[in-house]
Amino acid sequence: MAGNPLSRETLRPIVAPFDSPGTGLSIVVEDAEGRRLAAAGSAAGEDADVSTSVGIRCAEGDEIVGRVIGCGAAAIVGPVVGSLAASLEALVRSTGGVDPTAVRLESELALARQIQRSFVPLVPPEIPGYEVASHYEAAYEVGGDFFDVFRLMSDPTRLAIVIADVTGKGIAAAMLMAFARPLIHAAVDNAQAPADALLRTNRILVEERRSALFITALCAIVDLASGELRLSNAGHEPPLVVPGDGSPARWLEGSGPLIGAFGDLDLGECRVELAPGDTVLLYTDGVTDVRTSSGERFGEERLLAVLDGCRGETARQTVDSIAASTRTFQGEMPAADDVTIVALRRT
Repeated sequence: MAGNPLSRETLRPIVAPFDSPGTGLSIVVEDAEGRRLAAAGSAAGEDADVSTSVGIRCAEGDEIVGRVIGCGAAAIVGPVVGSLAASLEALVRSTGGVDPTAVRLESELALARQIQRSFVPLVPPEIPGYEVASHYEAAYEVGGDFFDVFRLMSDPTRLAIVIADVTGKGIAAAMLMAFARPLIHAAVDNAQAPADALLRTNRILVEERRSALFITALCAIVDLASGELRLSNAGHEPPLVVPGDGSPARWLEGSGPLIGAFGDLDLGECRVELAPGDTVLLYTDGVTDVRTSSGERFGEERLLAVLDGCRGETARQTVDSIAASTRTFQGEMPAADDVTIVALRRT
């Protein structure tokens, strides 16, 4: 392409999306001599001092012609900087095949991914007597899975766990996710029971939303003193309870229609008491639907086998084992769906 692809004029609109308020991320693009070419954003938050730097090369193995430097939360700054650096590298190497507008869109998607990551609780709440762990990975830049773990505002002795999956993938699913997540959170905070929270959310979605996308959702409320878990399921994957006494894992059955599709829902409620050592696992279908290049599905039996091998381990170890097993099974195949896993273990 004509001109310098790393000129200030080219870079200014590419980094501009990071000037959006509240991103908690700063981005700087420098040339090979360390001169600043473009900058945007302002890091904020307790992890703002975490920084990363990725070089831009004009050819494979060639010298570095520039560098992207990011500062912000450790969980998000690396992926964002890496994505932006890769886009700029493609721009530098092109001879006209890469449009700066496309690179700007890539940077906006990277920012959208960072914002969406901020929606999920990357650091689980401290709950005496319990362990909470999670894993979230979108199949594309942004995804339609979401989860939340929080003490009820009306009664801090109870813990709410929500996990949901918007039908479809990509930007459309992510937009509905961003709309639905605070609705469900507020409904759970003000409802008497999990089913009531999902019914309230469904009513708003049916009245306000005009799209062909719907949501499977599961809402659980745990009495932290007794260990009683109350759960309502709207078309979502049934959760699993792994007893600490060594007895077989069991599904918590009972599911109603997904939310956002019908005005009236018939949602039941399941109750189970978690004993010390018991683990409850919530997940989206991206876990069991992981496939190999031949089309073989990871499935429920492999999930149960992984859980059986995790007995006695922490919630964090259990979640990490499941995520690692699905990645190994998938091999080099690209992800077909978002993957979300949440585990709660009573200690």
